[in-house]
Amino acid sequence: MSKLPLEGIRVVELTTGAAGPTVARVLCEFGAEVIRCETRLRGDGHRGEDPKLWNMKPDFMKLQRGKKSFTVNMQTPKGRELVKELVKKSDVLVENFGLGILEKWGLDWPRLKDINPRCILIRVKGMGCTGPHAADLTYGPNVGNTMGTTYLWNYPGAVTATAEPRTQHPDFMGGVTGAFAVVLALIHRKKTGRGQWIDSAQVEIGASILGPKYLEYSVNHREPQPQGNRSLTAAPYGPYQCKGDDRWCVISVYTEDEWERLANLLEKSGLKRDPKFATHLQRVRHKDDLDKWITSWTLRHDPYEVMELLQDIDVCAAVVQDVEDQFKRDKQYAATGFLVNMTEPEAGDVVTEGVPMRLSETPGKVRGLAPLMGEHTHEIARELLGLRDQEIKQLEEEKVLY
Repeated sequence: MSKLPLEGIRVVELTTGAAGPTVARVLCEFGAEVIRCETRLRGDGHRGEDPKLWNMKPDFMKLQRGKKSFTVNMQTPKGRELVKELVKKSDVLVENFGLGILEKWGLDWPRLKDINPRCILIRVKGMGCTGPHAADLTYGPNVGNTMGTTYLWNYPGAVTATAEPRTQHPDFMGGVTGAFAVVLALIHRKKTGRGQWIDSAQVEIGASILGPKYLEYSVNHREPQPQGNRSLTAAPYGPYQCKGDDRWCVISVYTEDEWERLANLLEKSGLKRDPKFATHLQRVRHKDDLDKWITSWTLRHDPYEVMELLQDIDVCAAVVQDVEDQFKRDKQYAATGFLVNMTEPEAGDVVTEGVPMRLSETPGKVRGLAPLMGEHTHEIARELLGLRDQEIKQLEEEKVLY
């Protein structure tokens, strides 16, 4: 197997939350050495506030696996100088604190490029680094609602806003897209010898999935409305209740050939096809009756049976899986090895997701556990910063390496 493509690249991470750590984690899984700078004054949002639990939080294990932890007090001038020395010896700086923090630390782009003109800086922000809302405090709910997705995910005629999905799409979309931007900047640096800075706005990355809705508004002059589980281009379409307690299977039929195969299957089971389902337009118009007809069949079957029967006739169907399904019943995950078993030193045995893309020659991999708080501080201080043991001890006493 070839070396991982980013071996030899060093990343300094000054982050909190999920988006910035995801940028660095993706780079790490393709070979980069990632040094996460953090402080014992407090745990970040995913380590939590209780020091006893700093090394046991599931979110932290997922976001920080394979990285190194360097504990340094950025509130001290010496601490900031140590991080600047790290940046001098590194290729990438990832940061996603509130606007103004990096400036206060003297690591914003105008000063960073004086420290290391080859360094690439990526600033991951909910609203980006410019514009009237750039300094706004943002979490998943702010960004998801601002970019318009939660409104469009609602049901038609709903009187309340859609609840925020607990997997914060903008954070993880922004993280993966940000890692791609870093790789582009590394390619540019290889050609020119120069670094650059990347302004990564989660709200814009998330809103990029709404292109058809923007065209609906700008070209057809219609305000896009929530559709729930309805579609204007597919029928039947959506989740259908199956045999069992709260068990469902999603079915999507777009073409006449797909419809004929599905309808024939249901007719063979004893159901009579209604003439008002004869055309696509009629099926869309009579969606409620169509859904009842489909459900009268799906309720007879386990959702996995529904999926397999329909996939066998080339009709799109998928079980609505919960996490237990993915762990115990998902044949695809079992075959590809997507779920990875790990043993954390304090949390014990855990399962996490693997790398979701596979390169034939240089596949990424989960390269290690999430670091214990400060696990690599002495190693980094000695090997990268060239500090002697007595100097390290003195900085610890001064609560600089802290």
